[in-house]
Amino acid sequence: MVHEQLTDVESTNLRTLCAIRLGIEQDRVATCAKFALNAALADHLTTLSHEQLWSIVAHVGQTTLFPPRLDLLSLLEAPVPLVGPLAAVRPPRPSPPLSIP
Repeated sequence: MVHEQLTDVESTNLRTLCAIRLGIEQDRVATCAKFALNAALADHLTTLSHEQLWSIVAHVGQTTLFPPRLDLLSLLEAPVPLVGPLAAVRPPRPSPPLSIP
């Protein structure tokens, strides 16, 4: 399969996902701790093929996935055409509550 050139954000997303998946295969506990992953996310990442990772990254586009988004598992489990819109409308991390003096 021929892939168009990736942007910096897409390349970072793809390389990080691949590194995490490889790390999980080699040392699951250390990789989960290093990347702040829970067991469900680690399990799901090991089920994704390289082509699936490419497709997810292409659909997410210019939205960074790292540091890991709190909704990363739900993005990876979503139908691929919806990944980009979902990533765009959901904040990667909840905003801290406003403190009123």
